Amino acid sequence: MARRDNQLSDSQIQRFQQNFTSLLPFKDCFEWFIKDCEVRNLRSHTISYYMNEMRGFYKITRELNLSNDMKLFTHEHVKAVINHMQDNKLKTTTINTRLRAVRAFFNFLEREGHIEQSDNPVSNLKLLRDRTKVVETYSDKELAKLFKQPDQRTFTGVRDLTLMMMFLETGVRANEMAHIQIHNIDFDRDRILVTNTKGYKQRFVPIQKEMQGQLKKYLHLRGHIEGQDYLWVTIDDDVLSKHSIQIMVSNYGKQAGIKAH
Repeated sequence: MARRDNQLSDSQIQRFQQNFTSLLPFKDCFEWFIKDCEVRNLRSHTISYYMNEMRGFYKITRELNLSNDMKLFTHEHVKAVINHMQDNKLKTTTINTRLRAVRAFFNFLEREGHIEQSDNPVSNLKLLRDRTKVVETYSDKELAKLFKQPDQRTFTGVRDLTLMMMFLETGVRANEMAHIQIHNIDFDRDRILVTNTKGYKQRFVPIQKEMQGQLKKYLHLRGHIEGQDYLWVTIDDDVLSKHSIQIMVSNYGKQAGIKAH
């Protein structure tokens, strides 16, 4: 048997070097993607969402032994990831949440010229269809029971009641609620300016006289805090976080026997 020629030709060397340098490891792509999010000044919780979901996506690709080269990642690979999540009984909303991040990730790679449009594995990706569930509303009796839970003999009780009343009054999101500052409140025009919105568009929400009265009661108890303009504060005068607000509402709901969120 003849020995192979140990010396590679110039064309073989060039082709090997091109193939090697064209690799797009997930780690590098992920770092570029997150850096782009920061450059575009996306909100911190949006960047955290992308980071968490893409790490979950990568973990599944490793479990399925899929390609780590994003240039070789195909639509079939994405379907394999979806099937894996379905096999593990993830809710449709949870799967779609991850797919939105995956779609943003590969669209970024295409936009920046790292992959061709024809090689984009999410170019025709559609979210999974989910049955629309009717959102349950609270009866007057349930609201009355919920609002009786905060202890009105305490600062936190007055704060929490005021906060829940404002949720009902304005319909703002938890993240928007957490970022309201005192200077955003306009009692003269019966409104509050909501600034930390999902779509970056500020808006005014109206507040009626009863809500204004409860809010003034809370503001009197809160008092002036040097260097602190956020409306909702803890007993240590720290900012009340979105997560703390969500837990607070949920706990009062459990006390009242109501699913509050």
